Amino acid sequence: MASSSIAGQAPVQKRSENLNAESLYEAAQGFVAEIRRRALKMERARRLDDDLVDAMEAAGLFSVVVPKRWGGAGLGPHEVNRIAEILGSADCSSAWVSTFFIFHNWFLCRFPLEVQQELYQDRSSVRCAAVWSPPGSAERVHGGYRITGRWGYASGILHAPYALCPSIVDNSAYWFIVVRKDLEIIDDWDMASMVATGSVTIATKNTFVPDGWGIEIKRLMSATAHAGTFHAEEVYRQSFSVLAMGTASLCLGALDAAVELGRERLRTSKPFGIPRIDRVPSRIRWARVYEAARVARLVRDTVTEGSIQRARSGRPMSLEDEANMGLHGVFLMQTIKDAARLLVDGLGTSGYRADDPIRRMSSDVAMISTHLLGGDYDIVMDRHARWALGLGMDPGDPMTRFA
Repeated sequence: MASSSIAGQAPVQKRSENLNAESLYEAAQGFVAEIRRRALKMERARRLDDDLVDAMEAAGLFSVVVPKRWGGAGLGPHEVNRIAEILGSADCSSAWVSTFFIFHNWFLCRFPLEVQQELYQDRSSVRCAAVWSPPGSAERVHGGYRITGRWGYASGILHAPYALCPSIVDNSAYWFIVVRKDLEIIDDWDMASMVATGSVTIATKNTFVPDGWGIEIKRLMSATAHAGTFHAEEVYRQSFSVLAMGTASLCLGALDAAVELGRERLRTSKPFGIPRIDRVPSRIRWARVYEAARVARLVRDTVTEGSIQRARSGRPMSLEDEANMGLHGVFLMQTIKDAARLLVDGLGTSGYRADDPIRRMSSDVAMISTHLLGGDYDIVMDRHARWALGLGMDPGDPMTRFA
């Protein structure tokens, strides 16, 4: 691909030492204080700081699931969840972009070998945005495709040299790896929450993408119907369902942070001169949130382990299986959202200051919950209800399964 090796992502030194889970947890934790310090400034700038993203990549945080063959850690779902959780305790926008970079490396490492060799020739992770819909159009031409489209919510594109863009080929949705220089960036990200993600709209017109740089999305999602099964790591013989709790995990990290900030606020906040910790309703409110976080973690870990064990058994995920997993994800997000809101409502008007971290976490989690697991809440719930009731897929449902 003549135009795929480009400037725009600084070269990353191939890591000679073996990355492992504990070293990556420590690295992620090492960024928490700095991300918190910068969070409000980045929100006002409507994007993350480039030097922060560079430093996180250099620490190996985007290479969690990248195979050791390319210098990555070659880890799996539980480790992805934990790193997302740690980063979420610092700032939801930073964790969102970082977790997506982790996910998208997993997808890139399921493309043909020659594509991976070019992408990872001088680095152990690749920053790549990805958008789901609406699909663009693709025309088959000699040696590849020409694609045209316009896509919103391109989280990470302000820091990435590539994007996965969806287009229709023979009535099936494909993801094409498109080079940043071939994309128009439309600065239309004017939101009240998740502001620092910089999830702007991107567009391209009649752009050539070579053969191999586009793959059917349902093949990328599957356990075995892709070109990355040559990797030794188990996660490349599992479907995307095993990673589906990553987004909920970053929100769980935010809730954990809110619980600890709330604990401190019980002692320091003194409406009418009485510390909140001396008020029974305030203590009960905090305890409800504390317990919600603990239960949410149990659900998250159980769902993730169940997905891994099912993948190891070789049993394909049925529509009912996927509905059950999706409903767990919705339950998690609703639990986290409601708990965070409960905490904010107990802080009085001071909890609505623009710089209040608990308010910002609550607002960000509420926004994330509106499109968890591939669609708006109502769309997702109706899909899972159909599947759990044995009604099958709705012919008009535009979303791709995670299995």
